Amino acid sequence: MALVPNLRVILDGDAARVYRQGEHVKGRVILVLEEEEQIKTLKVNFVGSCATKTTRPFYMSGNDADACQSRREYEERLNLFNVEQVLVLGSTLPSRKYTWDFDFTFPILTKPQCSRWTYGSKYLKDPHPLPPSFHICTTTPHGHAMVSYRVQAKLVRGGSNCAKRVTQMITYHPSPPNASIEPKVTSRVLYAQTWKPIKDTRTAVDRVITKVSRRYSTPTTFPQIVPTLHYVEKIAPGQKIPLLLSLANARDAFGMRKNDQPQCVLDSLVVTITTHTTSMCGQPFTQPEDIVVKQVTCISKQDINQPLSFSIPTKLTTNFRLVDDAECVPSFKTYTITRQYSMSVVVGIKFQDQKFTIRSTTQLEILPRVPREMSMRGRGGEQTEEGDVDPLPLYRERDMDMIMELAPDYETLYSLTPTSSVSPSYDLTLRDEGRDGFVSGTSTPESEIEQPVFRLIRTLDDRDTLEVG
Repeated sequence: MALVPNLRVILDGDAARVYRQGEHVKGRVILVLEEEEQIKTLKVNFVGSCATKTTRPFYMSGNDADACQSRREYEERLNLFNVEQVLVLGSTLPSRKYTWDFDFTFPILTKPQCSRWTYGSKYLKDPHPLPPSFHICTTTPHGHAMVSYRVQAKLVRGGSNCAKRVTQMITYHPSPPNASIEPKVTSRVLYAQTWKPIKDTRTAVDRVITKVSRRYSTPTTFPQIVPTLHYVEKIAPGQKIPLLLSLANARDAFGMRKNDQPQCVLDSLVVTITTHTTSMCGQPFTQPEDIVVKQVTCISKQDINQPLSFSIPTKLTTNFRLVDDAECVPSFKTYTITRQYSMSVVVGIKFQDQKFTIRSTTQLEILPRVPREMSMRGRGGEQTEEGDVDPLPLYRERDMDMIMELAPDYETLYSLTPTSSVSPSYDLTLRDEGRDGFVSGTSTPESEIEQPVFRLIRTLDDRDTLEVG
């Protein structure tokens, strides 16, 4: 029985490393032959692909119907790129261990693949930046969508058409755009949601009198509120998502009553982020497209009772961040898979006893996560996620002629003969200062303090020893 060759693919560095655009993928292919083998081809490929699979109900009339085969499978795999390196071609190799090095580079764009008519307008047909590594199971049975990158070695031996394949998966993440670290806030005036708290109940005579006298009346007491939502369209994981709300009184368009505006109150806030994932298999005429929608409620607050100003925008959130987890995949479109997001904001406001709800849904583009080193450079080392940090003082060299309290020398502390201390700071004698002194209490008179007696003793080895008696 012929021994099967041992084929392996080993990547240099950390196997869990996340690669980015333009980075090199280095490693080696190892082939161990136990006996002499004729090799047709040995190749190593650097491949990026998007694969989709789904199923649809399948019915047949007559006796050919098969109850077990009730669904038809659709599957498609397209290469984003494919770089091939031939290691061995038509050679006979003796038994030993062989090693070949490889060095691939992630391309900037994908290769051209298909036409827009074939896959629909929502999918891309032209070369575009590489999408991130991605995998999701759709709601249909056995359905999934996956973007993967891998290094694969393929061995075909002589006398056999069967190929031996070994694959090493690679994780890829797009590089963040060369833009500001802080997200850009966009304003959207919601004219269609203008709110009039009460209906004008004046009679025709009152309207005529008001117009002639040009006096403020009911319309000035009850405003006509035009909301404006301030939000972001692009955000990266870990960044704060600012949300602000400003109100304008259409009946005071020139801001003449800045100090006499009616009071509105923020009552509730609900923020949700929705994920939209689509995947296509085959022709659009057969409609083999899966759509997966997931919704996550990020903020839900009731009975806030926060005053709203008509002059400046009010912050709806303070530390609202995008969590960096497996679900937080950057937005992308490729040949057969798309991943998009939207953010919905529902704000409840009150005016006296009346309530009104403001609703807004906007597209949210999630950018690639910013590397930690780039994030620290953007902050300039002045801030961290915990808040402001006081910098350390600059080093300043001290002058040697400055008055400093020096430590006592060894001879003074451990001398066997009693010596008087020059510095008053080493005088540990407790003195009685009397009633008006700084220290009061009972102390031992100096005459009663027993002084030590020192005697010189000569030992048998003619060494002098000082004994304290």
